[in-house]
Amino acid sequence: MKKMGKVVAVLAGLSMMLAGAGTAYADDTAGTVTTPQTTQSQQATANAQGDATQAQADQNDQAAKDAAKTPAPAAANKQQTKKTAPKAQTATADGPAISNVEAPSTALMYGANYSNVDESAAFKVTLTGLTPGQPYGVLASMNYGDLPALGASANAYNYNAPVFTASAATQTVDVFYRGLQKPSSTVTFALLSGDTISGSGDYTSLNGTVVNIFGGVQVKVIDLEGKTPVTLDSQSVADLGVHTAGLKAHYTVDPSLINDVAKICYSTTLNRIYSVNGAFNSDDWAIGWAVRSAWDCTTGAVSDDEDTSGSIYKVSDIAAPYTTAHSQSVIGQWFSRGHTEKAEDQPNKTLPASGDIDTVIPGLLANTKYGNWGYSGTADPAEMLFNTAKSGTTAKDPASMMYSGIVLTFKDGSQFVPNAMENPKAMQEVKDFTTKAAANGPVASEQLTDTNKGGIEGNAQVNAGSTYRVYVDSLKDTEACKALTEKGSYCYWTGYIYSTPKQLSSADGKASAVRVDKDGKAYVEYQIPSDTVNGDHKIALYDNDGNLLGWTPVTVVAGQNNNNQGNNNNNSGSNDQNNGGNNNQNTTKPSGTTNKNNTANKQQKLTNTGSSVLVIAFAAVALLVAGASVVIYRRRQA
Repeated sequence: MKKMGKVVAVLAGLSMMLAGAGTAYADDTAGTVTTPQTTQSQQATANAQGDATQAQADQNDQAAKDAAKTPAPAAANKQQTKKTAPKAQTATADGPAISNVEAPSTALMYGANYSNVDESAAFKVTLTGLTPGQPYGVLASMNYGDLPALGASANAYNYNAPVFTASAATQTVDVFYRGLQKPSSTVTFALLSGDTISGSGDYTSLNGTVVNIFGGVQVKVIDLEGKTPVTLDSQSVADLGVHTAGLKAHYTVDPSLINDVAKICYSTTLNRIYSVNGAFNSDDWAIGWAVRSAWDCTTGAVSDDEDTSGSIYKVSDIAAPYTTAHSQSVIGQWFSRGHTEKAEDQPNKTLPASGDIDTVIPGLLANTKYGNWGYSGTADPAEMLFNTAKSGTTAKDPASMMYSGIVLTFKDGSQFVPNAMENPKAMQEVKDFTTKAAANGPVASEQLTDTNKGGIEGNAQVNAGSTYRVYVDSLKDTEACKALTEKGSYCYWTGYIYSTPKQLSSADGKASAVRVDKDGKAYVEYQIPSDTVNGDHKIALYDNDGNLLGWTPVTVVAGQNNNNQGNNNNNSGSNDQNNGGNNNQNTTKPSGTTNKNNTANKQQKLTNTGSSVLVIAFAAVALLVAGASVVIYRRRQA
């Protein structure tokens, strides 16, 4: 594994680093006796005392000199504890000091991502002689490299060294390995004392003086550099539903690592663009380099246990248009999904080094093709988005990306998260597939009667080629959809124009999200085809499983490619921008018969799956799209 890729991965996740890495807490065992190791500060104290004693002995008789040079061991140790050494070399022996370090039982994984480690990965560093209210920091050679000498000035930054203000004389701090460099199996720690803490978060810093050094802490180190920790041997689409796709894979883990693996996750990322509207302007974008990586199966994950309604199988994650300052909008889906197997669930508490694993991807549109097209190489999702937006294409469905990877989580919470540059054997693209058609509908024209009209409202006339807004407050499911809209989720309804039913497109792709205007009225919008013949028509609405919701009559008049939308269409972009950071999910109704069966068959498989929010703005180190284009796709945690 190349170091550059690893450093980029760590920097990209810098803002998500461990919250506890810079915290300190009062030692629960402060009243107990801890046997300290021989520290460098104590040794320096002893050396300084010996020099002073030698100088004094030159002025006294030989007997006094011998007595001073060869005290009883116990007396010498007691004397060293109390003696003050020169400040340039060490602090007082009874001043601030590291009295004990408890190393984690797990190995340090060089080449792993340490963004999501748990408490078990922490070195527990016990400090004594602290002055409450005084700022301190703890440096560790595993993160810092060669530590500064006693008495030297140094800087501590919270992302690799805890920085805190003492609240008690005895405290314990957690120090985590950051994975930035290969550590030695012997770790040394240094206590830093300063005057002022500055900055915030991971960039909280302290400039101070090294007042104590504690060495000789032993830990196991595993080097993942140059290895192939895991291989995604094969992948196939195993089962297709209306709004779901089942994926099956076979993996192989390096046998030398399997005993250190706590979880194996089959991770899949989907990035689908339905349309690009308006002119591209580079002022709206800040783009940097990034390599395609698997989702880490942790960031933004939502357990299926939290969703008992079956709504994860509904159409979700379709973005409302994001309109830039120069009025370009990009519509599509972007989310990740994964299935995790845990060692703790195995009979012998160890995962198999080779085996099958499967996952289910929900939130797909009915009768829709997914896969990979419209980009070159192994582009990052943000790169694909940027290039598609830049192309200014007016083609429908210009680009799609869907790929998987096998993610390993080790027993300390660190992770091997593959990327296409360094770990191509752990990743594969998903082959193209098309979801099944909706279970029901559309009904025939003669079945649209006054009894099922539903009371929906729209303008009596519409121009061919324009956008038509239909108000849906009277429909029975609207209140539930309005409530979801307030939470940043949407219901998605499909429209057909009659006499012969023809599905209508929308700004959202092939269905329209139920939205609420400034007056609190709910609506959906569709594009009337420019080749629609003049005359009387009906527009009928269906839920995601093809169940009829209602219909309204409309007269289509001349105006092919006429973009004058009249009073029936307030700028949809402005309405969508009001939901700028919102997520999308359809949770309207129970699924139709086919989807219900599909849901029942797959529900058990999804127990440990999750998904992630990956908005385009990875602003740290400008690796991805950021700045004015912070939200291009709105991703729902499926």
